[in-house]
Amino acid sequence: MTMEYGKIAGVDREVSRITLGTSGMRTYEKAAPLLEHFFGQGGNLLDTAFAYGGGVCEEVLGTWLARNTPDEPPVIIAKGAHPPKCAPETITEELSISLERLGVQCVDVYLLHRDDEQVPVGEWVDALEAEVRAGRIGAYGGSNWRRARVEEATAYARSTGGQGFAAVSNHFALAEMAEPLYPGCIAADEDDLAWFARNDVALIPWSSQARGFFSSVDPGLLDPNMVRCWDTPANRGRRERAQRLAARLGVETINVALAYVLAHPAAFPIIGPRDPAEAAIALGALNIELDAAALAELNGDGRLG
Repeated sequence: MTMEYGKIAGVDREVSRITLGTSGMRTYEKAAPLLEHFFGQGGNLLDTAFAYGGGVCEEVLGTWLARNTPDEPPVIIAKGAHPPKCAPETITEELSISLERLGVQCVDVYLLHRDDEQVPVGEWVDALEAEVRAGRIGAYGGSNWRRARVEEATAYARSTGGQGFAAVSNHFALAEMAEPLYPGCIAADEDDLAWFARNDVALIPWSSQARGFFSSVDPGLLDPNMVRCWDTPANRGRRERAQRLAARLGVETINVALAYVLAHPAAFPIIGPRDPAEAAIALGALNIELDAAALAELNGDGRLG
């Protein structure tokens, strides 16, 4: 397995195409081996948030960074302004706390965890640009933001001399989300992916493997949200096609599902393994290169991506 790398606008070095999520990191003892494995395999992109675990996840990551800083520090994606405190004035307060928990002075990418569409995009952008000028964030963007709002925010930023959105963290997977995982959750579609690629906006998709929908584990043993959000006839068809392709390639079905996301050059999918063994399985997707015919086969309708 060889890690793949790409660029996120506003980040001054290459980042791993696979992002390690930290929302399940509730103890240092369990998180440390997972982080060490990920960095040992060439990963360097981490996703965290003010709201994860009530702050525990950022604290655990901060402890690991203090004790085990790798030769090159990780690229950190942090998020804030989650409901019910989804407002521009929340950013400074929550970012200050996140930086303290993480033990850093600046995060590479800062994402608004949700959007409140009653707030004009200019108010969001002005608050984010203030943190850029203060040197506390590098690039910025939004999680669960509609593309129309991203376009509007970026146009406003550029009209006022700002940098605009560099990244969006919406759901994207081989399985299409049938209903929102949580209120305000938004999925990206193929048109969004094409726009992101054209406009140099990275997509950092959450639940990139559809919460285990493509694993061999009995669905009843997995997150019940997976069944609610992804267990549809159309998605079962995609899973069956992924199973057939995986059998031909001699790989795991979940590897095919993640390789599908990686086949979109603007995507830096988030994975959420619980331990190094699960991480090793997920990273196996890097060994799979899906051509246009394979992508069309997985979609089942002639689409190439």
